[in-house]
Amino acid sequence: MQSSVDSQNTAAAQTVRKMHRALVIGIALYAVVAQVVVLPHARTSGNLWTMVPMLLIVALALCAVPMLLITRVPRRSAGESANEFWLKAVSPALISWMPLEGAALLSVTVYSHTGSMAAIAVAALAVLIMVLLRPGYFEAR
Repeated sequence: MQSSVDSQNTAAAQTVRKMHRALVIGIALYAVVAQVVVLPHARTSGNLWTMVPMLLIVALALCAVPMLLITRVPRRSAGESANEFWLKAVSPALISWMPLEGAALLSVTVYSHTGSMAAIAVAALAVLIMVLLRPGYFEAR
């Protein structure tokens, strides 16, 4: 019984790092597919161009939401191991990463249908913020 609790406790930090890495890699792969497969066949002359500014404003607002949500992630105590910390902090951290994921996916989708460089720049901003809010940031603060 104790060994299963210890193995679960040990795996928490590794699991959170893998989840964060998967989120970032997923955005990058989606952007590559959008560039190589979808964009060459996109019809850039459509009604979507009129909605691009509003969609990018929504994506930028989603990039700002994690700055409010990171206060929900508890701080690591002095004697607390990374695994113990992530057992209680995984849900708030995931909640703080989800708006960034949404902003990046929305921006890449807009880019793939319009070719808008502003959209890919917003996606890059969302990924940059997501990389800055990596699991190590929450452990070290």
